[in-house]
Amino acid sequence: MKTKLITCICLALFSVGLGFAQNKTIEENNFQFGEPEHFLDGYSFNFQYQNGTAIHFEFDNGKAKYEWIAGPAKGNGNKDIPYRSRKIGNELYIVNWHETEKKDYLTVVLDFEKMIVHSSIIIGYENRPERTLKTVFRSGIIDHLKK
Repeated sequence: MKTKLITCICLALFSVGLGFAQNKTIEENNFQFGEPEHFLDGYSFNFQYQNGTAIHFEFDNGKAKYEWIAGPAKGNGNKDIPYRSRKIGNELYIVNWHETEKKDYLTVVLDFEKMIVHSSIIIGYENRPERTLKTVFRSGIIDHLKK
């Protein structure tokens, strides 16, 4: 009986210690695990994919804006798109938004420490014969970063 009691007390103390250790890690890294917010408001930057296409992004007041600045879609873009973001590491963010009128859904990981972007995009998800579903999974280089 005494052994069981000591084992239970040790497990309880170990569990409390793990809880404190996990909270300390979260606080030290400033990762954000609550509701998504607009961590990128005030940021603007360009990024270029390996195929030579490039995009300019701006984030302000919870809205995203982009314009293609190189490649076949040059001059095209969109604005006033509500976005969500989370800080997932040091200078590392995940962002997503839904362009309902275009039927596109984007998830982008921005690594401002390494100046790299990774994107996963579902283009034209509406199942219509005249519009083929396309997915994009690419990485690119960030430049002209302004915070």
